[in-house]
Amino acid sequence: MRRFLPFGRFGSDRRGVAAAEFALIAPALIFLVMGVFEMSFRFRAAEEATRYVHQVADLVSRETALTTGTIEDIYGASIHMMKPLDATEHLDLDVSSVGFEGVDADPTILWRRVAGTTVPFDVQEAAGMGAQDESVIRVGVRYNYQSVLSELFGGGFMAIEKSAYARPRIERKVKLDGVSTDGGAIEYVGED
Repeated sequence: MRRFLPFGRFGSDRRGVAAAEFALIAPALIFLVMGVFEMSFRFRAAEEATRYVHQVADLVSRETALTTGTIEDIYGASIHMMKPLDATEHLDLDVSSVGFEGVDADPTILWRRVAGTTVPFDVQEAAGMGAQDESVIRVGVRYNYQSVLSELFGGGFMAIEKSAYARPRIERKVKLDGVSTDGGAIEYVGED
């Protein structure tokens, strides 16, 4: 008579092995999938910011004269231009006219309007982009991206900064509020 030990059956029983393996692998797979989603969301936010900065530079460069209110309207339209991203309170817009005055044509800021906070840049980046007595439009955007997934793990926001330059299409210099230069002082739009 042969006697079976309960431990012998336990070692040969294969039921539940797949479930145990899945329980060990599932957290890593879930974390990996969440990472892929997070990277695709961040890539989308960077692409939308790039598209928006080029659209604003194109809009401003088509004008012969602007007002501070026009730039404020462009900033207000960002809510619709950056869809499906939420641009309310997450977007900074910095529009400047960089002129090339004098014989040596060194770049100088003619006027600058900011909605939100400034997006810093070195005016020497524009060197060589224009001829004497011309200007280029520089648009800088900062989008503070924050996703639900990064909030779950205690992450903060990611600042996406993009800039674009465009040459005026009709006039050599785009006037703002009736003048082509105001000395380059930073003026914040939307503030009284």
